[in-house]
Amino acid sequence: MFKFLPLVLLGGCATTHNPKPSDTEFNGGSRNWLSIYREELNIAIKNDDNEACYFFLQEIVKIEFKSLRKEPLKANPKIRIIK
Repeated sequence: MFKFLPLVLLGGCATTHNPKPSDTEFNGGSRNWLSIYREELNIAIKNDDNEACYFFLQEIVKIEFKSLRKEPLKANPKIRIIK
């Protein structure tokens, strides 16, 4: 048993292909940010995290505003959360 231990340790993490840096490039355009922000907002509401709710609500409003008006909203819109 102990004879094969070095073989398992040395051969267990071998890569079968040559990874390139281009394999890990981030493509933000292919993501649906609105659904991601809505899911994160639901998580923040469940965890009673007001700061996260405010942040994700801002991001959702910015995306919705841009889709309706075809122009971006200012960087930090003021939103009041009423409980």
